Parts: sequence; C-alpha cells; structure tokens
Amino acid sequence: MKRNKPTPSAPAVPPPRPPLPVPTADWRCAGELVSFATAPDRRGRIRRLDGFYRDAGRGTPILLFVHGMGSDFYRSALKKAFLEAAPALGFSVLSFNNTGAGSGTENEDFRRTLPDLDAALAFARRRGHRTAVWVGHSTGCQKITFWQERRAPSGRTALALLAPADDHAIVRAQLGRRFDARVDWARRQVAAGRPEAPVPGLYERFGARRFLSVADPRQVEAGLFRYDGPLTRFRRIACPVLAVFGAEEEFAPVPPAEMLAILARRTRSSHFDSWLIPEAGHGFHGCEPALALAVADWLARAIAPARKRKAPSGGTP
Repeated sequence: MKRNKPTPSAPAVPPPRPPLPVPTADWRCAGELVSFATAPDRRGRIRRLDGFYRDAGRGTPILLFVHGMGSDFYRSALKKAFLEAAPALGFSVLSFNNTGAGSGTENEDFRRTLPDLDAALAFARRRGHRTAVWVGHSTGCQKITFWQERRAPSGRTALALLAPADDHAIVRAQLGRRFDARVDWARRQVAAGRPEAPVPGLYERFGARRFLSVADPRQVEAGLFRYDGPLTRFRRIACPVLAVFGAEEEFAPVPPAEMLAILARRTRSSHFDSWLIPEAGHGFHGCEPALALAVADWLARAIAPARKRKAPSGGTP
C-alpha cells in the first residue's frame, strides 16, 4: 500500500463525524475492574497491574490503551472516550496501569515496559482475543513503540501514537544552560548508589535514574522520539502506524506538523498516516469522543484483511 507522507504545510486531519455523547453529569460504563500479574522477574517477584476491561465478545480484536507519565487506567476523558468508542467499532478494550502509574513515574525503570505490556497481552489472550492493537498516549507512545520493536509479534496489529512527545527536548528546554550539569549530577548520584535522589524543577517528579532515562540520549526512552535524532527504533516498526498531534501541543520542541512530517519521512510502516487536530493540545481536551471514534475506526481498517481494507485518500481515514 502506498503511504501518504504529510508535509508541515499540508497535515492530514481526521474528518468530522458524529461524536459520542459527552457526559454532563455522572459517567458510567459497563465492564469489569480487573487485575493481572506480570511474569516473575529474575528475583522471582511479580507485580499486579490494575485495569478496566470491556468485552465485546470472544474472538473480537482488543484495543489495549497505555497511559502516559503519572497517569493511570481511568483518570482522563480521553481514556473514558476509548472505553466508549472501542466497543462501538467492534473492539474489546483494556485500559490498564503500568509500572509508571501515578507516583510510580518518579522512580520507574523504563525497561519494565516489556513485562507490563506482555502481561496485558497475555490477559487478552486468556480472554480469547487473538488480535490486539495498541493505543499509547504521551509516554505510552514510547512504551508501545519499544514493545513493538522488541517483540515484533506475528499476526495483524497496529499502533496509534497520540502525542508522541520528545522528552529529551522537553527536559533540555526546561533546564536550559543547567541541563548538562544536571545530567552529570544525576549520573554521580546513580554511581553513588542514590538513584532515587530527586531532580527538581521539571514537569514531573523524577529521581536521578528516572531523569537520566529521558535526559540521556544514549538511553532507550530518551531516543525513541528524539526528533533531531535517528529514530532508529521507530524506523524498525513495520506494522500500520497512526501518529496524532494537537496543533496546540504544549510540549513541542518544533511545530507539531513538522514532527509528523519527520515521522512520515522516517517510517518503514506498511501503512502510515498522521493527523494534526486543530485547536487541540497534549491531552486533546474537548475533542476526546470524536478522536477516539476516528482512531478506533482507523485501527479497525488497518487490521482488516487486505482485500477488504480501503486505501486512505489524501491521508484521511
């Protein structure tokens, strides 16, 4: 399939469609509160991850939602919109905590991404879902991209990257001239056995080791969406990929349309699309229901058998 590669002057935007009802009072959703375990680590320890699961029927594809830094499986209108939208498009859906949920971000080991996402997929398999697609928001984009690059599962799958921000550029911009000194200080803390020493003045609470994960370009997390870097891991992703930014992205080191164009130039995906959402920011506030429906629709078409898949026109779904 020929890929559409948008340019900064002509970003693709998802078409308007009837939104899901926006809750004006109490919100409720049918489903199950679930908890599942990761595989034992080298010391035999397991972790339990909590989540919310809606079953659209055994054998249906499942949409797995991976939250961003300091968030969790339920706390945002965006997650609630996907819990509503996925079953409407024929998906079961699991929104789940990973190790970085809530305050866990402060001293999270990014390498735990792999067993966390493995555990979510294993849960889906136990419930009879053989096809899975991934939606990541913010740091969730780094996590699903890292997992896909390392695991490269067989069978149909697709990734939706919602606001894949450049954390390395963000912390460098926040610290300015202090950046190099702060990185050196954090390395000394880790070497001295103080990996949890707090690093002040940043958009999240970071211990020294966690700070280096986003600040040191040699580390996996920092390099995943470093837009002035080689994007090596992203370039290894072959499955269908949708990248989405809000035009008013707060954490953009360069214009969001330019970041989408960089991804379009670097991708080796079999089917790549990008959307720039007018007037939306990092959390897509105000357009969550319409965005969730559009993303779920794109994912459904991306995993459809080739003979049934409709080719995109002009980069829009």
